[in-house]
Amino acid sequence: MKTENRNENSLLAPITFLIPFFFIACCTLPSSADKPSYFIPSSAFDCSQPDSSQDAELPYSKRYETDFSSVTRVYAIDPSNREKPRISACISTKKFSFQFPVSDGPNFLRLHFKPVTYSGFDVSKALFSISVGPYTLITTSESSYSKYFPNSDYAIREFCVNTDGQILNVTFTPSPKVLGAYAFVNKIEIVSMPSKLYIQEDAPLSLVGKPSPYSMPNSTALEMMHRVNIGGDVISDLEDTGMFRRWTWDDDYFMSNDGNTSIVESEIQIKSSLLVPAYAAPLQVYTSARTILHTTESKYRATWLFPVDYGFYYLVRLHFCEISRKINEDGQRVFSIYINNQTAEDHADVFNWSHGAGIPIYRDYVVNFSSYGEGVKYLSIALGSTDGSSAKYGSPILNGLEIFKLSDLSNNLAGPHPFGVMVAPHPHFSVRDDAESYDVVIVSRVFIGVGRQEVSRVQKEANGTMNDDLRIMIDNQRCSGFDISDPNPGVEFSDIMVPTGR
Repeated sequence: MKTENRNENSLLAPITFLIPFFFIACCTLPSSADKPSYFIPSSAFDCSQPDSSQDAELPYSKRYETDFSSVTRVYAIDPSNREKPRISACISTKKFSFQFPVSDGPNFLRLHFKPVTYSGFDVSKALFSISVGPYTLITTSESSYSKYFPNSDYAIREFCVNTDGQILNVTFTPSPKVLGAYAFVNKIEIVSMPSKLYIQEDAPLSLVGKPSPYSMPNSTALEMMHRVNIGGDVISDLEDTGMFRRWTWDDDYFMSNDGNTSIVESEIQIKSSLLVPAYAAPLQVYTSARTILHTTESKYRATWLFPVDYGFYYLVRLHFCEISRKINEDGQRVFSIYINNQTAEDHADVFNWSHGAGIPIYRDYVVNFSSYGEGVKYLSIALGSTDGSSAKYGSPILNGLEIFKLSDLSNNLAGPHPFGVMVAPHPHFSVRDDAESYDVVIVSRVFIGVGRQEVSRVQKEANGTMNDDLRIMIDNQRCSGFDISDPNPGVEFSDIMVPTGR
């Protein structure tokens, strides 16, 4: 901003006062008092170059950089990024742990990876496991890299883990079975979350296809497989409700067996409700939906296919909101919901569930895919009109969804592809109504990051021990951080790395 100096002496004091005020008013993010009270600012470890300016990929974070006397910072060239072609990662051939201060209860843990060959470290030797307390989150193998495209964005794996103390330990263990094996990570992000956002131990869930309900204890760890804004645009982490979740579009998963579907936008104002907390999903999720054009014929369905892993149970959360002004009482829009080709709801009435139009609501279901199998398992979600319904409008709607893998009895979440291989169905692949799953061989491609949904599958290996383990301490006393509201912050770190022998 330029200012004329026609009366320099008389204007100097007002300008000196106004410029700082303008910067404070217009260039800072909301203060902590303006942020939702259900979470605290996140912490993050970013193995980035010390002389580079930080971007806003880890918002509202305290960021730290370690003493690299034990863990090595290595570099690679990213041909897909012309502005910042040099990328870096933290690598070690020894077991090491990051220790983050957290609040009691569940926390989001997001791990960022760029699995490429770094200077002196071939990516085929990046064989390691990652654990938090008793939970095994990720285990890599040589096949983990066979379908990864180096030009893709960072692979981001998101987990929900429960802690009963003030420290969250993220431990990386290189495979003891392979000479020269190493572990690496590019970034780690921790964000606290509401205690009952996804797990409510005292609220049994519907187990699809079974008469008995499913109880999910608080000790269950979750891995986010899909988070989708149905019929809408990508919602970035900054547009989320304070927990920096990324919502992708549904184009890569939606496949209807007819041309009778449509995207609809909200005709009414979205309102808050005591039934669903405002932080459950961003407002944008509820302002659009997919529907089947007006029909009462049950043969028409809107169908989505989501690749998942064999060997686990899955939590499926469907987000709904009645956004048509034509619906003003119960029973006017009634439809059926099918998950894995089994009826999850035969009389879904969003207006009835939410007690009005424009009021968000969600429904949770559990799907059992715990049987062993190989290849890609497809979890199908379909909506259709209810046979024999007298509803005036038989068109179903769906606004958004989330799918989580549940940790098994051995506290494992690891599956075959840790860096998010997404198998994109052929556009002409038809849905078989009588199929229990869709185990097909199709060409695969990786879509990772904010423009494409990450599908997380990781493979478990034996977890060995090594001497001279490394522990990276990150706490309020030993680390200095900065707020991400500064667009170009300096790097301030003082992590302590201590060898811990066994």
